[in-house]
This record gives sequence, structure tokens and C-alpha cells, in this order.
Amino acid sequence: MKPIIFLLLIVLTPAASVIDVAALSDDLVAALAGGEHEPIRRAVIALSREGSAEAMEVVIALGLLSDDLRLEAAVIEGLRALDEGTGLTWLCTRCNQHPRKEVRDQLVGVLAARTERQAFKSVLSALYDPEESVILSAISALDRKNHQGAVPHLVKALQFQEKQGKELSLVANRLRELLTRFTGASLFGSGEWQRHIDDSKRERDGNGPPGEVTITPRGSGVKIEVPSFFGQELLSQRVVFLLDTSISMKKKDLIAVEPGEEKKGGDSGSGTDVARRPGAPPPGRGEGKPPVERMRLSRVQDELVRMISDLPGSFRFTVITFSNEVRPLSGGLIKANPGNKRRAIKFVRNFEPKGQTWTDRAMEKAFEISGARTIVLLSDGMPFRKPDPIDVLGLLDWTEKRDRFEHIPVHTIGFRATSAEAGQFLRELARRTGGKYTEIP
Repeated sequence: MKPIIFLLLIVLTPAASVIDVAALSDDLVAALAGGEHEPIRRAVIALSREGSAEAMEVVIALGLLSDDLRLEAAVIEGLRALDEGTGLTWLCTRCNQHPRKEVRDQLVGVLAARTERQAFKSVLSALYDPEESVILSAISALDRKNHQGAVPHLVKALQFQEKQGKELSLVANRLRELLTRFTGASLFGSGEWQRHIDDSKRERDGNGPPGEVTITPRGSGVKIEVPSFFGQELLSQRVVFLLDTSISMKKKDLIAVEPGEEKKGGDSGSGTDVARRPGAPPPGRGEGKPPVERMRLSRVQDELVRMISDLPGSFRFTVITFSNEVRPLSGGLIKANPGNKRRAIKFVRNFEPKGQTWTDRAMEKAFEISGARTIVLLSDGMPFRKPDPIDVLGLLDWTEKRDRFEHIPVHTIGFRATSAEAGQFLRELARRTGGKYTEIP
């Protein structure tokens, strides 16, 4: 590693400062090689105090781009402990200008933990980053910071999204969620949020009753109907639907019992017994042979066709099925126009349940779709491949690492009649990516 650092320093630094920065860099290299948290933190602080762009670039190159999460955590702690000065000023500038989105993402988190005005300003500026993943990181950082001073800036950022026709984007929805947490209000457009803020300020200042509402075409607070899939609202305009079409999707589940009735099972083999009692319900509800329309894949097809038909024209989407193979509808996201909707519905109607559950290959394909901001995974079982077993914990770890700088929520949908183990996997996958888990009766 030392030859690389030496070459980096020759390129970046004037001759007079090479020795000082090189010596400090050697300390960081040695600390990273040792892998101990405290020596790494001290070496980072020492380089950051030197404060030159050259020294800070060494910290970034060796620490934040090391691909070692344990070492990276020590580097970040060192940056958070940095004294005010040229080093901090450099971090604030590069937070918005560094060419690597991964670095901008991490610097947003570093600066959000600081109390300086310039650090807060840099985090707010990240709300307009060209990469949506960095904007999402800034929103999460402001959530952790819990600073009410961010409210008017969040409204302006929401207005910026609306002007680009992205009022249903994941970014816009995350902005609204944070505004709701900060203000207690549950509104939609930036115009209504701004009015709420103005009214609240007017009441606090004792300057009379709220003003009159001004309705504008966009940002007026008129909520647009959000499409949903099995009750899961699609809070994003760029969605990948990842659907399990393995042989188990051919099974039929009994209709969910009414409240107060005993929980009943189906032909899922999940281990839930079907109780028999006087006044047994009709076939398909609680016992007996479920009707054909209760086949899992048929239910998914019907719901997916309905949802695709309802997608607004501003949406981009694709559908990927997986069993022993992964079959995408398209190579990327497609517009939700009438022609593409007909194409997608035809694709959906041709699903055939067969094979195993190669969830890992499906997730890899989903993350390859350029521009995707949300993944919706529907499956009725654990990842399964024979004779090459899928490491489920490894899949969870891979997904979390792959999503680290993308911030793509993976919403998962499972069936109540399947095993508890399968439900646990889907819940954990959603949790690790900031998604939600939905269970189908």
C-alpha cells in the first residue's frame, strides 16, 4: 500500500509539504494495517489537523474508500472529532463537490453529527445533490440530527422535487415523512406545508389568524392517489417488482378466518392444523379444499394486473420473475404508458409456477436495473437452491452492503400460510434496507 500512497502524494502535494503529509500518511497506513480502532482514529485526526487538501484526500482514499466497514467506522469517528479549521472547511466543501457519490454520502453523515453552522449548511445543500441516493442520505442525516431549523429547507427541497414532476418520488415521500415527524402535520404538497409553517409562525408571534389558502396547480396540498400492491403503497415513481414463480406458488390457501374463529391453515404444508368443529365453514374458508382462485400465483397475477393498470404515466417500472431462472420483462425501467402496460400484463398472465426459489440471483438482477429507487419482493418461501444451497444470512449481508450507497428500500410481501422462517427472512430483508413487510392473508 505504501508505494500507492507515495505516488498519490507526489501527484497531490507540493514538494515542501510531502514529508509532513507523507509521515502522517505512514502513520495512518500503519494504523489501518494494525486494524485497531483507536490508533486509526488518532491518525485520522492528525492528518485532518494538518488540514491541507492533500492530507484530506489521503484520509478519503485510505479510509472512506477502503471497503472495510470496521476500519471505515474508525476513520469516520476520527473525522467527527476533528477541530474547526481548514480540515473541516475542506470536508464541508467536498461533501457537495466530491466526484464519488459514496464519499459525498459518508461526509453527509459525518457533518450531520457536527454542530458548526457550515457543517449544517453542507448537509442542507446535499438535499439538491444530483444523485438521489445522496439526497436520501441527507434526509436520514437530518432525521437523526432532529434540528427544527431544517423544516423550511425541507419544504423548499420538496418544492424542488415537485417542479421536476417528482411529487410521487421516493425522495419527495421521504421529505414529507420527515416534515410530519418535525411538525406533527400530515400534508402533501409544498404549498400546503409552507402555509402550515407560516400559520404556525403567525400564531406563535401573536399576529392574528391564519391567512387564506392560495391554490396552485402543483404543491397545493391536493394529495395524488398513490398506487398500491397488496396494500403496500408504492411511494416511489421507479419500481422493480420481483416475483417468486417457484412451484410452491401453485399452492392454494384457505380463506382467512373471521376474527374470533380459530386460525386455519391451507395446503401449504406450513404445519398449521385445520381444526374441525360443528358448523364448519364452507369449502375454502377455514377447512376443506380451497377454490382455484386461492392459488397464490393467480392471486398475485390478478393484483399485479390491477396495479399495473392503475400506474400513473409518471411511473417507470419493470417486472422480474424468478424460480430456477430469472426472467425480466425488460432490460431496464419502462414508462407506464398504455403500450408498455399491455406488454407487462401479457407478461404477467404468462407466469407458470415451477422450479426452486433462487432469491439471490433475483436480487442481483434487481440491483442491476439502472435508476430503480424501490424494489418490491413477493415470495412465499425461503431462498432455496439444490444442490447449491443459498446462504440466507450471506444474502441478507450482501443485500445490505449492496444497498449501502443506493438507499433503495426493499419492500417484502409474504403469505400468512407459509412458514414462520420465510416470514422472518422477509421481515429482516425489509428491515435492513429500510423497507416494509406486508403479509397476505
